[in-house]
Amino acid sequence: MDQPNHYCDRLSAAIHAKQTAAVVGIDPVVERLPRELRPAESNAPAAADAIETFGRLVIDTVAPLVPAVKINAGFFEAHYEFGVAAYYRLVAHAHARGLLVIGDIKRGDIGSTARLYAAGHLAATSGPDAARIPDAVTLAGYLGVRAVEPFIAAARAAGRGVYVLVRPSDPGADEVHEFGRPQRFYEHMADLVRSWGDDDTLIGTCGLSCVGAVVAPKDSASTAALRARLPHAPLLVPGYGAQGAGAEACRPCFLAVGGSAVVNASRSVIYAYEAAGKTDSPREQWLACIATACRRFAADIAPLAGFSPNLAP
Repeated sequence: MDQPNHYCDRLSAAIHAKQTAAVVGIDPVVERLPRELRPAESNAPAAADAIETFGRLVIDTVAPLVPAVKINAGFFEAHYEFGVAAYYRLVAHAHARGLLVIGDIKRGDIGSTARLYAAGHLAATSGPDAARIPDAVTLAGYLGVRAVEPFIAAARAAGRGVYVLVRPSDPGADEVHEFGRPQRFYEHMADLVRSWGDDDTLIGTCGLSCVGAVVAPKDSASTAALRARLPHAPLLVPGYGAQGAGAEACRPCFLAVGGSAVVNASRSVIYAYEAAGKTDSPREQWLACIATACRRFAADIAPLAGFSPNLAP
């Protein structure tokens, strides 16, 4: 793949094109699929086929409404080699539908292991394999710079990006991330991400680095302070929707720079048919529930990125 554009430049353009910074998470669980897609057999190949079919239908439904999807590799790896192959095919399918893809892989090892993880999940490729590689991935940076350097090098070379875990949304993570006085562990992680990503060779024309952070919104003051520690980092913001955060809580994560943050919602969008009682309904009905939920989500997030909400069908 020839030297592509910087990840954040492409992300900013995609956000502007869709007029929202909303990202839909693809986290499929067999037991929650619409009745028509649940496999008759209980085995890995059947499960992988079912969640891939669901993922394709969700991607087709949300593609006109959002700039990107986040595909969580763990939901696919649970189904062994069949699920892993489905994950990569879904990345390619999302690209074919004009979406950017964030691969939610949360890798974080050192040395040759990190280099191989980077090769398999982010490094530049040529030919048809390029479509199977996400535009950005999530990382756990707890083993230090050697765990992230191979991914940063791959991102720089291939016009891709990384989001390093800084402040997760799960309350159970607070026992780690809220640790420390006077500096919290998440603040230390933010300072590390800034040091890893503030090299001029990593910053695009939009002013943002290809090294970003996963930052869940907590209280407004601490979220704003954390955003100030990361002036050049794009943020991936979890916690919206099913996890309880609303758009207003996400506001401090945004800068005036386009592409400065994207907000992810997964369950509240892809399983919207459950609340509507449409799990057993025909395909067009449960897909309509997903489309409606995605449209509302995109409209809710639009003002945070400087756009007017659009609920037009």
